[in-house]
Amino acid sequence: MKNIIITCGDPAGIGPEILSRLIEKNFFTTFLGSAQFSILGANCLTTSSVNSSSPQHKLSENVTFVNFDSSASSGAFSFKVLKEAITQCLKGNFDGLVTGPISKAKWAQDGFKFDGQTELLSAMTDLQPEMLFSAINGACAWRVLLLTRHIPIRQVPEALTFLRLKQAVHTLKNFLQDKYKIANPKIALAGLNPHAGEDGEIGLEEKLFWNDWANELGLYGPFSPDDIWYKSATAYLKGLPQEYNAYLAPYHDQALALIKTVSNFRAVNVSIGLPFVRTSPDHGTAFKLVGTGQADIRPFGEAIKLCVELS
Repeated sequence: MKNIIITCGDPAGIGPEILSRLIEKNFFTTFLGSAQFSILGANCLTTSSVNSSSPQHKLSENVTFVNFDSSASSGAFSFKVLKEAITQCLKGNFDGLVTGPISKAKWAQDGFKFDGQTELLSAMTDLQPEMLFSAINGACAWRVLLLTRHIPIRQVPEALTFLRLKQAVHTLKNFLQDKYKIANPKIALAGLNPHAGEDGEIGLEEKLFWNDWANELGLYGPFSPDDIWYKSATAYLKGLPQEYNAYLAPYHDQALALIKTVSNFRAVNVSIGLPFVRTSPDHGTAFKLVGTGQADIRPFGEAIKLCVELS
């Protein structure tokens, strides 16, 4: 039996509403006999099933509600709930963690100086988890790892060192071999510059460094970004197997703008390189959608499914 802990994210965001709708649609009953769930900070849910006067109570055979201090501001609430969830995972009480979307701005307002949830995970585990996005459609498994995350675009070239690339490749290969039993993963590297530098005519990074680095690490590429992302996105849309087991994106928006658009936010963010599984839906707090009933519940559901699968 797998034990999964779920956080709602920012209590004023869309996370609590989506989780409540999943509960009302009996989403969790599909995991009866295979997974147990604890929803931490359940008192921020909108479902009437929550008993706010009880610190902890059962919703069903495999779902437990755990309430949290509701007097805190929304930034402090989501931060402290996540910190407690990570602590419980590190104690071995849970196999996997699914995190709802938080507001980085509200964290900052409340004095929590982390760029995101992945950075808090890194600080608490003393590890450097990689951010991998996974989107499944039919026979297609589209996996994309970000080589840099929340940094200004002008800092990207100097951040992409050989050691950084080597670290990411090592973690990614271990993940693919361990979780998907892919003995020799095929990993493609997207170029930094248009047309992967055009042999030094548009940028020198690929010609001077990346070609040699890719050869040394057993990677395919670097490929022209527009070409490699077009081909991988087309395979996803058609539900066809990808040519490569995973792709490396040099910077945040090169990959995520495409993945979010093509997958309609159904990609799952997976933190790899941790002693437990962590997934999250590929969307933010969506404050403007709260209470409208328009938010898509599928991304959060996909994140939960993948966490159970990988745990």
